[in-house]
Amino acid sequence: MFSSELWNKPEESAYEIAYSCRFDRGSSSYLNRTIQSGGNLRKWTFSFWFKMIGSAGFGSNQYYLATSKLSSPYDTLIFDIDSSSRLYYQVAGVYFYPDQSFTDTSNWGHLVIIYDSDNGTADDRRIVYLNGTRLGVHDSQALSQNTDSKFNSNSIHYIGARQDLGASYYGSYYLAEAHWVDGQAYDPTYFGKSSGGSWIPIDYKTNTGTYGTTGYFLDFAINDDLGNDVSGNNNDWGANGMGTDHRTTDTPTNPS
Repeated sequence: MFSSELWNKPEESAYEIAYSCRFDRGSSSYLNRTIQSGGNLRKWTFSFWFKMIGSAGFGSNQYYLATSKLSSPYDTLIFDIDSSSRLYYQVAGVYFYPDQSFTDTSNWGHLVIIYDSDNGTADDRRIVYLNGTRLGVHDSQALSQNTDSKFNSNSIHYIGARQDLGASYYGSYYLAEAHWVDGQAYDPTYFGKSSGGSWIPIDYKTNTGTYGTTGYFLDFAINDDLGNDVSGNNNDWGANGMGTDHRTTDTPTNPS
């Protein structure tokens, strides 16, 4: 399970997150978007807050982000609850996983995932931070320098699902404050800070506001348009299997 020093503990924050989005396997809920062109395939940052949903969050893979598996290789980011309760992510056919188990369903956590294949240091080509702390990462095989990812490519992208030729797969969790930053490798201090022993969110859009061509910021503030991008890029996502009950006020700054 999460180590106590890595797990977010609720504390009053000057920056408030008003809403989250609830994904659940039972209603096959997900967001999707087709990226046309212009994304940086070798450098990006994905920052988001998450909380797993009770027993529904266990027993199978939890898909947070994926490109279509209709062609190979494909990219995916999952919590593989079946086997070792770890976060797995695949980029360009290479699997990585941090040395941390994920089984807590009561608390919010913050993940920052950095892909930077241009980096001359092999260990810095893929980085995972949990609540501001960098996790050790294990590779299924070495990631070569300058390897293109499928994330940011001209393809269908999914949040909360993965689409194969013969089947679809979904996840059950809460998602809040999702920032995709195209073309930058930003550490977690751009998105959060340590305060009184807790890791709390800060206002990335106001403080930094860099998103790049394919970047987006999902704040889930519009009840009937949960895929609305408020980064300024208008890189909106389509909502599928989602009703008004999929927007919630259970957030990292207002946990329930």
